[in-house]
Amino acid sequence: MMNILKYLGSPRRQHLSIRRYFKALGFSSLHNAPNSSVEVHSEYQEVVIALGSNVGNRLQNFKEAFKLMNKSGIHITRHACLYESAPAYVTDQPHFLNSAVRAVTKLGPHELLAELKKIEKDLGRTEGGIRYGPRPIDLDILFYGKYKVSSNILTVPHERIWERPFVVAPLMGHSGELVETWKRLGGESLIGEEGLKRVLPVADGLLNWSQRAFMMGILNLTPDSFRDGGKFQSVEHAVSQVRKMISKGADMIDIGAQSTRPMASRISVEE
Repeated sequence: MMNILKYLGSPRRQHLSIRRYFKALGFSSLHNAPNSSVEVHSEYQEVVIALGSNVGNRLQNFKEAFKLMNKSGIHITRHACLYESAPAYVTDQPHFLNSAVRAVTKLGPHELLAELKKIEKDLGRTEGGIRYGPRPIDLDILFYGKYKVSSNILTVPHERIWERPFVVAPLMGHSGELVETWKRLGGESLIGEEGLKRVLPVADGLLNWSQRAFMMGILNLTPDSFRDGGKFQSVEHAVSQVRKMISKGADMIDIGAQSTRPMASRISVEE
């Protein structure tokens, strides 16, 4: 037996309802003068940033963007699931990888925008290309604290959030308060529809896990585990257990090597 199984387990009216939800959150108006450069200079603000990529190694583009964001004072605190989506507006181009991150920053909204544009440029995005066309990385500010921002170069909350399922879906990973609103939009029925798939990085590819539940078997290699510590220390026993889990339906194997026992010693990367 597996020691542990994990199971991964009208539109206009709907869009209006989700808009009302965010209006009820009490966004403050930061500024609305068309050429204003007013910024927020205070303690950390929580922001949500959407990511998209459909040129080159999309997952690697995300990883590089994360590194550059952290170096730029945009400290990522949470990642959403990954989604693959059919291109919108300009359809003759590769599929996109989409996600969103929650982060904290002391940058004002326009300073944040400037840093994100610089990261896009550093990762190969060029100005003057086809609007909505192919790009190695796309970084959009969805939310900046509870502020509303309106200028000639920036609108927050992002004006097209609610017309894009590939933007709304990752948001569910950042706010449990949105679950009911997500359901009213169609919820999980949207996954697998309209060219939208939930995907998981596996080896060098992306596993589509929007079609069915997958089972994960966990191989516990820790010697001091409460339940099965020390049972699979030899290669022979470990391989035998993996084969047994696969024969019973495991789609993937998670190898547990760090004990979560209170006061357990942390193991090194080499170990």
